[in-house]
Amino acid sequence: MKLAIFDIDGTIFRSSLVIELVRGLVRHNIFPKKAEAEVQKEYLAWLNRRGAYGNYIKKVVEIYIKYIAGKSSTKVFKVAREVVKYQRDRTYRYTRDLIKQLKKEKYFLAAISGSPTYIVSSYAKAVGFNACFGTEIEIRKGKFTGKVLNLDAAYNKKKVLMDFVASKKMIADWQGSTAVGDTESDIEMLSLVGRPIAFNPNHQLAKEAKKRKWKIVVERKDVIYQISNFQFLISNK
Repeated sequence: MKLAIFDIDGTIFRSSLVIELVRGLVRHNIFPKKAEAEVQKEYLAWLNRRGAYGNYIKKVVEIYIKYIAGKSSTKVFKVAREVVKYQRDRTYRYTRDLIKQLKKEKYFLAAISGSPTYIVSSYAKAVGFNACFGTEIEIRKGKFTGKVLNLDAAYNKKKVLMDFVASKKMIADWQGSTAVGDTESDIEMLSLVGRPIAFNPNHQLAKEAKKRKWKIVVERKDVIYQISNFQFLISNK
């Protein structure tokens, strides 16, 4: 079986599921309004190109974990479904069309993200994936405890995929499979397949993709570029 593996945040979705989830939880008064204010420093630093996007996301996740404890899973799931309903079409054209193409070619589609599993699942179902993986957050008696059970979907995507294939007793054609990612956390996942694609890569992934001669695709405005040769004009130290 050939697999098509996609990171979601920044690869399919033109934002981050966990960012939009936190905003939704604030709008519905499940999280306090100060939750958004607490990420402003990192958000503005990234917006002004004085800070890394990774630092911004890390702060959003920290705030999510801080305020999710004690919250009703039923209410949070409802907000997650609403977020997906309004955000599902805000995709990149390249990956949107690639998903359609690979579906027609009968690939097994898998989505993987460091965002919480329940919103990843809702998003993956809406887009039409066969399987999905996200960060597991503990729920007891209908409420979140705030305990993170598994972070492999964020930091060990290769292991998640290998374990899934083994558990399903699938015979995967890794050489004929494809994977798409946008940051260094996707490198091990991309190295697993014969057709890796670095899409809108950050500095670390772009550097690795260039070294390994992986396909690099950039979507800017309404133009999609495949880059075969480039130089780094600014070093991201």
